Amino acid sequence: MDGRSSTTMEEEFQIPKDTNDADGQSLSQSWKRLVEGFMSSTEPFSFDTITNFDEHIAQSIPNYHTLTEAICDLSTYFMTEDTQVIDLGCSTGKLLERLPHRGKKVGIDIADNLLPESHDETLYVRKDLRAFNGFGKSSLILSIFTLQFIPYEDRPRILSIIYDSLVEGGAFIWAEKVREESGELEQVINGAHYDFKRKAFSAEQILDKERDLRSMMKVNSSMRNQILAENAGFTVGTMFWKFFNFEAWIYIK
Repeated sequence: MDGRSSTTMEEEFQIPKDTNDADGQSLSQSWKRLVEGFMSSTEPFSFDTITNFDEHIAQSIPNYHTLTEAICDLSTYFMTEDTQVIDLGCSTGKLLERLPHRGKKVGIDIADNLLPESHDETLYVRKDLRAFNGFGKSSLILSIFTLQFIPYEDRPRILSIIYDSLVEGGAFIWAEKVREESGELEQVINGAHYDFKRKAFSAEQILDKERDLRSMMKVNSSMRNQILAENAGFTVGTMFWKFFNFEAWIYIK
C-alpha cells in the first residue's frame, strides 16, 4: 500500500463520516448482507469468493476483449497528467492497469476478494459507491458493468457525482447489461446469449448463476440508461460497442 491515511482518503474522495443505513449497519455490510442473503446454491456465484474473475467475465460477456481494447483506445483522447482516472467497480484492476495514464489512477470496489494492492500512482479503495459525495478532479471515469448491481434509486445520484467530478472535456465510459423493450427480441437475444455461455458453462451453472443474481442485478433498457445520463447532465454521448444484451457508451462533459 502507499501509506495514505484513511482520513486523507476520505477527505480526498469526499466520503461522508456517517455511512450507516437505517438499521445502523454500514453500507458495505448492508451490501454484503444483500449479496449473501440471496446465495442459496451449493456453489453460489459471489464476488467475495470467485477465484477466476477475469476469465469468468470473458466467458460470460461476448467480445469482452474488444470492449476493453476499445476503452483503452478511447481513453487516450481524455487522460491528462494533472487529473486522475477512476474505475468504479474495478474488480481485479486489470483494465485500469492497462490504461496508459501517466497520472494518478484510482480503482474502487467493494469486494476484498477482487481488489489488488495499491502501488506507484495507482490507488485501490474498498468502498461502497453509495458512500461517496465526490470523486475528485477526473478526466476519465469508467463504470464497466457496475451500476447494474446498484439499486435503481441510487443510480441517479451516483451518475450526478460522476458528472460533477469530471473536468470540462472529460469522459465517462459506461457499460451495462440491458433489456430489450420488445419481449420477442428479449427472448431471442437472451437465447443467443445462453448459447454463447454454453461454450464455457453447463446449463446447470448458467441457471444457478441466474438465480443467484436474480435479486442483485437489475438491468435497465438502453433508453432508460440514456435518460439517466442526460438527467445527470450529459448531453454529448454515443454507443460505441454492443453485443447481444450488453452495450457501452461514451459521454463527454
